[in-house]
Amino acid sequence: MCSTGLLALLAVVSLLVSACGGSVHNTPAARAAKLLAPAQVDATDGLTIDGEKIADKALYEAARGEKLVLYSAAGKEAEDLTLARFTAETGIQVELTRLPNNKLAERALSEHGAGRLGADVIRLTDPRTARDFGEAGVYVPYRTPFHDKLAAAGATVDANWFPAYYFVNAMAYNSAIHIQNPPDGWEDLADPRYEGQLGIVAITTGGTLQALTRFQIEEFGPQYLDRLAAQRPRVFNSTSTEVDALARGEISIATVSFNNAFGAQSHGAPIRLVVPEEGVSASEGPLGLTPKGADNPAAQVFANWSLSKSGQKFVGSQGFVPVRTDIGPVRAGEYELPTADSPRFHLLDEDGFARHAEADEKLWKQKFDFIG
Repeated sequence: MCSTGLLALLAVVSLLVSACGGSVHNTPAARAAKLLAPAQVDATDGLTIDGEKIADKALYEAARGEKLVLYSAAGKEAEDLTLARFTAETGIQVELTRLPNNKLAERALSEHGAGRLGADVIRLTDPRTARDFGEAGVYVPYRTPFHDKLAAAGATVDANWFPAYYFVNAMAYNSAIHIQNPPDGWEDLADPRYEGQLGIVAITTGGTLQALTRFQIEEFGPQYLDRLAAQRPRVFNSTSTEVDALARGEISIATVSFNNAFGAQSHGAPIRLVVPEEGVSASEGPLGLTPKGADNPAAQVFANWSLSKSGQKFVGSQGFVPVRTDIGPVRAGEYELPTADSPRFHLLDEDGFARHAEADEKLWKQKFDFIG
């Protein structure tokens, strides 16, 4: 085994050994507390967090006697942390069902059609599914106290859902392999010195990869995809398996879901993220209430909290980009992602998906000789 591969393997072994101990300090609540300093919570007259009114007295008292059921297509680690933070600040318990976006859509539409939808709140990773949910009545209108903040930031506010945060794709490399002269920009992905070492995720995986492809085409031209294909990249069918392979040194450089890779680095994986000068690609993370949720005070508090300063700062600390632009930059560990109003933030919204997704997917499959 080459020395760089051995270094990567040893780093992963060390991570696994560390994970065997300290379980008391490795709960979602403990990890959430490490990400961001605790907020100031005042429950004397409703619920106020960091100076923002999340719920009036009547709503909060009703919510404290309820729990909510969340269906989510977001990563389980990220959702566990978010829910731990929410429960710590509100006292409200959440029951989570986590499924990939397409499977979640099938289940929710089937349950809704049968009149037995179990979810109060649904989080998705693709705005096209959110549009379908709105048309089918799976999502119903709900306006949080912070919708004016979204409108001011240019975010989606006129649908039966809203973006609770933005998913971001950037770059990463294995820091046990690339110790000197590491990659620092999008052009490095096409550098011949990384031939056979590049990892990418298939565009068919979901909306975040559609957004990445559109960014690459608009920023560097369609020929950029040819240059990536010439690297003989390893194509993955999920972001989690790609990040695992990067941590093990099976690949040494990759386009990555920022949150997934940041989570792996936080657990000790030999991964370093790169926020290139040209910026990052982004897509909406839709959240909406179901008919059941619209009648559940706990679900209403969850929606309100998700767009509060506290909720927005917390998702920012995990490597998402907050939708609100009035809270300033939020660091995810050592990294600072562009805010949603930055020229380095390249968002593919629902309209962009409608215009480009089909053609971009066809082009991507052709360039990478991908069938799937």
